[in-house]
Amino acid sequence: MRIGVIGGGISGLTAAYYLQKKGHTCIVLEASDRTGGCIKTEKIDGRLYENGPNSLLFNDDHLSLIKELGIEDQLQEAADVNKDRFILKNGKYNVLPSGPQNFFSNKFFSWKTKWTIMTEYFRKNTPNSENESLYDFFERRFNNEICDYAVDPFVRGIYAGDPKQLKIKASFPSLYKAEKNHGSIIKGMIQLRKENKANGVAVKRKTAYSFKDGIQTLTNALASKVDVSYNSEVESITTIDDVFSVKTYNDEFLFDKVIIATPAEATSQILQYLLPKVAEKLEKVYCPPMCVVHSVFAKDASQNTPIGFGGLNPSIEKTFTAGSIWSSCIFPNRTTNNEVLVTSFVGGTHTPDNAKLEETAIKNNVGNELQSTLGFSADPVFQKTFKWRKAIPQYDQNILNLWEAMEKSPIENLYYTVNWKDGIAVPDCIEKSKKLVEEQFS
Repeated sequence: MRIGVIGGGISGLTAAYYLQKKGHTCIVLEASDRTGGCIKTEKIDGRLYENGPNSLLFNDDHLSLIKELGIEDQLQEAADVNKDRFILKNGKYNVLPSGPQNFFSNKFFSWKTKWTIMTEYFRKNTPNSENESLYDFFERRFNNEICDYAVDPFVRGIYAGDPKQLKIKASFPSLYKAEKNHGSIIKGMIQLRKENKANGVAVKRKTAYSFKDGIQTLTNALASKVDVSYNSEVESITTIDDVFSVKTYNDEFLFDKVIIATPAEATSQILQYLLPKVAEKLEKVYCPPMCVVHSVFAKDASQNTPIGFGGLNPSIEKTFTAGSIWSSCIFPNRTTNNEVLVTSFVGGTHTPDNAKLEETAIKNNVGNELQSTLGFSADPVFQKTFKWRKAIPQYDQNILNLWEAMEKSPIENLYYTVNWKDGIAVPDCIEKSKKLVEEQFS
């Protein structure tokens, strides 16, 4: 059986790895001269820059894969400060409550909002629409303060998105199901825990990790275990009898089964002849532009800066950036002992034009904002940018329309493991690929 995997990002590489582990022969067709997709690490002059994901939430299953790949010794757990997450409010960063132990003592939320959170269990209301937005969902279950100063900044951090556009059942399906099945988010989560305990299902605790040489260590390790054809951009897929003809711009491959693991834009091109209606819906998937800005400050200039995982900026605060990760707080080896590294994110759905500015303008805006919000007492000693023309797919109405079109147009032996369906995070992509292989490839 000939199996083709289109796309050499984390999803495609993981699928190929588990296929090979099952004894199947497959080839990964990668359009560029590197694997990793959105995972891109750079090491320059003793500093480590992550241009994609900065840390990954792994459970025991993920750690088992890392052990199999032989890179367990490269794993790096985030520092304890990782638990402290900050939100900008009235121009200053405030730490969020980290759990029940400091829920009441923390002053970030008003007492009215705390009461709203505590009474959500008993609140009975229903959505006006089956396709309710994330913002409307949380406003209905809680209030505007939760939406503006919790939901909005976290959605900017996770999706680079707008909660008024994202759909709850697509972007946070577990919360959607909790309310739908039990009438309350909290009630649904409690019930799920009870069911898991009764069925002997262990709670898979997740911990934030990276690698000593960056997250690309993971995709490099996967790529070394599978067969990758580089510079093999796929032009189209057609069928000849029961065989898939996959044409690249240089060659043609014949496969019995195909797994697509490419971004929405590339997939639209690939499926233009095989599934034109799905390809049309893929064209409408919105992936906003994003610019990652790495700012290095002298440690002496950081005497008044907070310590934690990072800070998110609600759109109501009207900042230039969507937020930042305080990289050297979480992983001290990211730069020298005399420096502090902050990774900021510019653009996204709220402010896409910011990511399109000239590099100098972006650097200046970010540097000035970090001094104002984080309290750095001097300009950055170095800055570096990396632009994503199309960043994270938005789980909005267009995505729901796409998923519906895909369900109506299944093709036997054609599969998908992609970040524009059923989860965008790297661990999600690993789990989806493994599950696909286990269920569809005997």
